[in-house]
Amino acid sequence: MIVRDWRDADVADTQLLYAREQDFWVRELTWDASNSWREIEQARITWGLPGRIAIDHKRTVRGWSYYMPDGETLHIGGIAADTKDATAALVDACLEMSAVPPRPLRVSCFVPDRAEGFETALVERGFICEHYHYLSRTLTHSANPGAATQAEGWRAGDLQDAAELLRIAYGEHGRHFAPRGTLTEWEHYARGLVERPGCGDLEPALTRVVRDAGNMVALVLTTRIAPGTIHLAQVAVHPARRREGFARRLVDEACRLAQPRAARQATLLVGEKNTAARKLYESMGFEPRATFIAATKPIA
Repeated sequence: MIVRDWRDADVADTQLLYAREQDFWVRELTWDASNSWREIEQARITWGLPGRIAIDHKRTVRGWSYYMPDGETLHIGGIAADTKDATAALVDACLEMSAVPPRPLRVSCFVPDRAEGFETALVERGFICEHYHYLSRTLTHSANPGAATQAEGWRAGDLQDAAELLRIAYGEHGRHFAPRGTLTEWEHYARGLVERPGCGDLEPALTRVVRDAGNMVALVLTTRIAPGTIHLAQVAVHPARRREGFARRLVDEACRLAQPRAARQATLLVGEKNTAARKLYESMGFEPRATFIAATKPIA
């Protein structure tokens, strides 16, 4: 397997790779990621976003991946491969990059299980992996308006409050998103959801926020990932206000408000180990569509 720097690839070749991925995301995830592919290509040709293409002895492209340096972390931003050898070669290429100064403290990923033998390759190289289930629910009009929530839409100044709620709600379980668990890291993560297209475009009116005495105590952060699909990018409730039904009511409210805006599907991601949330979403009609892999490897 030959691994080449994708920054030397022809634009026509990379556009073909993006088109294949776009087909998968739309078909399997009902997610239009075309804005992300345009942003990735712009980063590749302007500031040299690192990535690799795996080619077999017949000069056939068997896989590709790109890597996103972000402070102390090097992210595998995306990976697709149709052979185990190509997958292993692409993961190894990322680890080789992590040895080049300035060295990151960790290599991480949160991507669809899209490359042949991906999890096996990660585990064999010392990554700690966790599955996240990608769920979807068909939105149907209901005569029942649901219980009142006293929720509001997203405000321009909500970013820091949302980051603080996520920090408290996730606690030690949020280290994949904020490795040190600091408020600064959570603000960086929340800003990525709100201001960048990687997780869709923010829908302020469909985002539901509950405040108590000025403090954010519950949040359903809603984005638009396709004309007919909303994505519940975060569902978070303050630990002191759990078991009050906020998650169910806010998710239902976001879905109900989305229907007049031409949404036909709602999607979300939930960790495999989060059994309580999985049971809740199953009871609300969400069904599995795909699996994402969250993985981290500390760099010695």
